[in-house]
Amino acid sequence: MNAPIECVTFSNVIVDDLVMWDGRTLMGTLGGGGTHALIGMRVWGARPRNGFVACTGADFDLAMRAQLERIDVDLSGLYERPDPTTRAWQIIERDDRRFEIFRTDLATFARNSPTIDDLPAAWRSARGMHLMTNGTVERHIEFVAELRRIAPEMVLVFEPAPEHAGAQAADYGDSLAQLTLFSPDIDQAHELTGRDDVEAMAQTLLDAGAPLVAIRMGARGSYLRGHTVAPLYVPAVPPRALVDVTGAGNAYCGGFTISLARGYDAHESALRAAVSASFALEQFGVPHFGPGHEEEVEKRLKWIVDSDSR
Repeated sequence: MNAPIECVTFSNVIVDDLVMWDGRTLMGTLGGGGTHALIGMRVWGARPRNGFVACTGADFDLAMRAQLERIDVDLSGLYERPDPTTRAWQIIERDDRRFEIFRTDLATFARNSPTIDDLPAAWRSARGMHLMTNGTVERHIEFVAELRRIAPEMVLVFEPAPEHAGAQAADYGDSLAQLTLFSPDIDQAHELTGRDDVEAMAQTLLDAGAPLVAIRMGARGSYLRGHTVAPLYVPAVPPRALVDVTGAGNAYCGGFTISLARGYDAHESALRAAVSASFALEQFGVPHFGPGHEEEVEKRLKWIVDSDSR
């Protein structure tokens, strides 16, 4: 219980009800930013284990816990709250655009989100954290300040939460400078900066204090830039089959977190993050990583390294 781990996601669990463009539905699929980030971490191996800090309701049953356990997640940081587990519709269009509609109101979502006190003491020495703080931007700023007080060397990868819609980059204040990586999707980056060009978006976020920025652009890949890191366009890694786009961006952030935590530089970590995202596209919910997984990971890593060298 509460054993040391490699990386942790401090974010959320959401039960997704998926509605596909052709009328198919898949109800009660385990998702949320934290779940998908852990999938992205697990792509790179099961040991050491990674940890999950999030809140659920009493309806989060043993079968759901078993899905996380099969990707070797330490669930010591899951806490039960009085309200049901957060639920959302995920509507997938034919062109793979995804629209998320919360069935739980955002005030309840924020009220049931974890706090810094929910981070197990043994996990404060983790190498890295994927962070999606729910609630207000002010709450995020307070969290980052406290986390940096207790874990100043931890790799910290942050992606904005839905409740931060409407925020400007300046609203994050000094908290951006305390991150290792800030990774919004392109729509969030546009909203945060008011810019239309991805290079201008990244520069604006760097000017606001972020040391390193990776803007996620879906099928167009991602764009990486830092104060001391040369710009890099990273292509999307093709999956064996495109099944569900839900959570690919979170998996990208999870892959980036564990790669930075293991000492890879920003460019190498971005390539590995893209590999992580590709595995999240191949199934609904939590995958099985069976025989041949390591070989497939190396195959995709070689593909993107070769693409990067051209």
